[in-house]
Parts: sequence; structure tokens; C-alpha cells
Amino acid sequence: MEYRISNENGFLRAQLLDRETPDETRKFLNAVVLASIDHPCSRVLMHVRLSKPLFTIERHGVLRILKKIASDPMHKIALLGDTVELGMSHDYFSLLGRQQGIRLRSFQREAEAVEWLKDRRRGEERRQLEWSFALSQQRRESERRKTQRVIGPSIPV
Repeated sequence: MEYRISNENGFLRAQLLDRETPDETRKFLNAVVLASIDHPCSRVLMHVRLSKPLFTIERHGVLRILKKIASDPMHKIALLGDTVELGMSHDYFSLLGRQQGIRLRSFQREAEAVEWLKDRRRGEERRQLEWSFALSQQRRESERRKTQRVIGPSIPV
């Protein structure tokens, strides 16, 4: 197992290569937690490559370790994998993490993961903005229909 953790612009990049056991996963995650404390940064991109998928994370205390990063209300953890199996494992991992209040998402593309990490809005704020935008679009459409009914259809001259 090899790992590398670096401080990027606004997030930590944690790369894990050739992980095989749950114990190696715990060692890596503990190193990520320490780096997030050393660099005061609770936004993390975890890129896992050439590793076996792990589906028994509850049994191995993985979420308990990530909750240390999640203690910061602005935390975000993005997961990337290089195989379909790792992606499935990360999807499952994300679901369990979100159920415990950890903002954890699985991505297929690094650019999307980085964009999500750098977005400083909280989930509720983002949903409210999207919802208010949808409402304003509906209002405009409704006003347009009312105007057409009052004025009537346009007749070409």
C-alpha cells in the first residue's frame, strides 16, 4: 500500500494506491485525519486506485474515523475510484456516511469532485437557491400565459 496526501487549493488530495486490507484502509484514513488537522482543512478528495473494493466498512470502523473530519460543519469528502467495483463500493460508503451526517459523495470524474469540494455553499443553501430559481421560472411562465390570454394570440400582419 502507498498513499500520498497533499494540500491543494482549498482541499486535501489524498491518493491511495494498492490497498488490500481493511487495516490498510484505517491507516490511510487516520493519516488523512491527521493531515486535515495539520493543514486545517476539512475538504478532502480521496482518490483510490489499484485497490480492492471494501463493502464492510461498518465492521471496520471506517465511518468512525471519518466522523473526525466531519466534526467541522463545512466538511466535504469526495471519493474517486479507478474501477467500476470501487465506484460501487464508494457509492455504498457514501450512502452510509450520509445517513450518519457525513457529507460524503462518490464521483466518476475528478473535475466534478473538485467542483463540488470548492463549492462553499451548504447543501440546504444550494437547494434553496435551486428551488427559488425554479419558482421564479414558474412565475414568469404563468405571467406569460396570463398575458397571452388577455391580449390574445398574435395575428401576423
